[in-house]
Amino acid sequence: PHAQSTVDAPHLQGEHRAQSTRHTTTTPPPSPPSPCRVETVPGCIDRSMDAIKAKLTTTFVEQEDGSEQRVINDQTVLIYRPPGRVVGLTFLITAVSMPVSKYRSIIQALTETDHAVVGVYTNLNPNHREKAERIPAMFEELGPEFRVHKYDIVGHSIGGKIALLAAALYDADENKIRSIVALDPVDQTPAEFTNPGQLKRSLMSKPADGAAGGKANLSLEDTAAAITVTCTDTGYWIKKQHNGREIQRLNPKNVRLIMQRNSHHMVYCDDDGVLSWKSLAGKGSSPDRNKAVKDEALHIIRENAAKATLSGQSKARVTSLVGKAKKAVNDAKNDLTEIGNDAQKLGNEAKQKGNVMKGMASVRGLFG
Repeated sequence: PHAQSTVDAPHLQGEHRAQSTRHTTTTPPPSPPSPCRVETVPGCIDRSMDAIKAKLTTTFVEQEDGSEQRVINDQTVLIYRPPGRVVGLTFLITAVSMPVSKYRSIIQALTETDHAVVGVYTNLNPNHREKAERIPAMFEELGPEFRVHKYDIVGHSIGGKIALLAAALYDADENKIRSIVALDPVDQTPAEFTNPGQLKRSLMSKPADGAAGGKANLSLEDTAAAITVTCTDTGYWIKKQHNGREIQRLNPKNVRLIMQRNSHHMVYCDDDGVLSWKSLAGKGSSPDRNKAVKDEALHIIRENAAKATLSGQSKARVTSLVGKAKKAVNDAKNDLTEIGNDAQKLGNEAKQKGNVMKGMASVRGLFG
């Protein structure tokens, strides 16, 4: 009996432990919520979300990169302020799924030219017109805040197309867009400026001969904005009949084209950050060529931004500086004239003195 108990004891102890474990892991059924809680929580959540949305709409949230996050017209944006006084406002619209942080070089070029930069992220939503419509709506709030009357847009890829849509659809009467730099724009999904089939159709109606009606291509010729379009002619998904070169061909009046071949579609982005579409967009002919293309794009952006410093509030400052410079030049000319007059006067006096000395010498000669 003693031996039997020593053999069975471990088994009984193990079974007891298993039963104990099962008992401790059993979860009691949850108690039903009180009627008060069921009725009040949804209302509290709605009020809390409204308060959060209102606060985000009116308050800047500091980011690690120095930008300020803000929600304007249901669009989350990142705002970068220049170190000094703001003289211009530029919307930076990214390529699809490309973080604003991948455009640090462009942001720096703009803030160094005293522009506030509004970074607008482009998601996969194909409703490009809706995104374009938000740009002037956001400016309605930001323009008075930054005390500027016009704005500029820099857009890349689909972001470039959105910038052009903003000009074609929402600025013909307002004329508030001063300039657009569309970096390798892609007019696809759907084509708005470069659809060949649309050229054969009438505008939103059927012609008299009964042919199929449709929507004509959008035109950029009614906007007063100065538009620059670049084209790298790359990207395996970018069709040549819908790239920047084709957009300019159909809108030659006020669209300047800059070809940047032997580079790649994502050359305008910085290499910092996570893996991006750049891995699918080619590498260009050489790092030197890529650098040259990017530097050229930054130069164009700086040049456009610098023109804003000659308008609006800063025009008076520039005019004042030019006036002071002209005054300094005139003062210098007057000083030089006075010095010249003094020199001429001294010369005449010396000449007269020389003639007197010469006469005295002649008199001495007469008297031996």
